[in-house]
Amino acid sequence: MKNFLVLFAFLASFSVAFAQKAPLPVEVMAGNNRANLLIIINRPIDAAGKFNFFNVTVGSADYQNTPSETEIVLNNSITYALGKGFSAASGLQWHYKLGFVPTLGFQFLKASPDYLIVVFPTLNFKPGHAFETVALAEFKPKLSDKVRLYTRLQGLLVRDIEVGTHARSGASLRAGLTFDKFTVGLGSNFDAYGPMKFEKSNHGLFFQMRL
Repeated sequence: MKNFLVLFAFLASFSVAFAQKAPLPVEVMAGNNRANLLIIINRPIDAAGKFNFFNVTVGSADYQNTPSETEIVLNNSITYALGKGFSAASGLQWHYKLGFVPTLGFQFLKASPDYLIVVFPTLNFKPGHAFETVALAEFKPKLSDKVRLYTRLQGLLVRDIEVGTHARSGASLRAGLTFDKFTVGLGSNFDAYGPMKFEKSNHGLFFQMRL
């Protein structure tokens, strides 16, 4: 758990420095089985706004800091806007078990103060070929001048192309209230690993801040 918190502090500090101009969500969930981390970065890197740096960082660790229960995956991509919310993407993923994984794909992103939709399918090239899709939908309508409802559905699917089997999948649910830059509420994660779809679940309270 100590290593997880150190990593969280490091990533949060990095994120503050990198995303000074745009709100950046950093989320931690304390569940009944382990703690989960989520950071999303989406920031233009050129004046025209055609090129963006997009990062989704996810992590988890149990409360005994068991090595086999500790996970960290950093998905980093440079995207090029094609129009109408679509972008081409190329990047490099760092995976806690697989190491560095080159990726190529596209992104669909639509956002407003009331909603966010992201769909990001990629082809992963190392250590073997795999098809991976990350999808996220947020609905956050205004309830009053100071409070918004916050809901999120997030999914992950990774399929090994060479073997033709399930490699990894997951779904996370969030529901809470947003006060200014802070959101608190209830969350659930459902994860499955490998061809046999070994399942893990986690349920608890989450806290999100926009830096």
